[in-house]
Amino acid sequence: MRHPYLRKPIACVVLLLQFACYSVRPFADIAPLPETQIVAQVTDTGTVVMGNAIGPGALEVEGIISRADETSWTLRMIRVDQRGDISTPWNREEVTFPRYALTRVQVKQLDKKKSWLFAGMVVAAAVIAGITFGVFTIGSEDVGQPPPPQ
Repeated sequence: MRHPYLRKPIACVVLLLQFACYSVRPFADIAPLPETQIVAQVTDTGTVVMGNAIGPGALEVEGIISRADETSWTLRMIRVDQRGDISTPWNREEVTFPRYALTRVQVKQLDKKKSWLFAGMVVAAAVIAGITFGVFTIGSEDVGQPPPPQ
């Protein structure tokens, strides 16, 4: 990145977008419907069993359900969080988990109300910043022709 001082503000905006636009709720059903986005913790046994597929020390996975039944779930992987605060993004590759490998499953879905509210706040902040820094010059310039010489 050309400007290292921009890393933290950009990271904060990305985090705000993640939390402002999504809601996460506990999952109660036995098998989720296809196309459901989930976040789940990996059990200790699951970490060992799935180590070759998702990497060592996996703590949490996020993905979209492709297929699910009582014994296994196939996810199109979005990310894997591992020990040591390492988060590895995935490109929606499919991985099949035995059901016992995942626990504390939560459904993650787009929250339209929060998204619109956040978008409104971003627009308001942009307008305020524009007025503060003189980007908007509405009403500050004379409109019309100069008066004729006398």
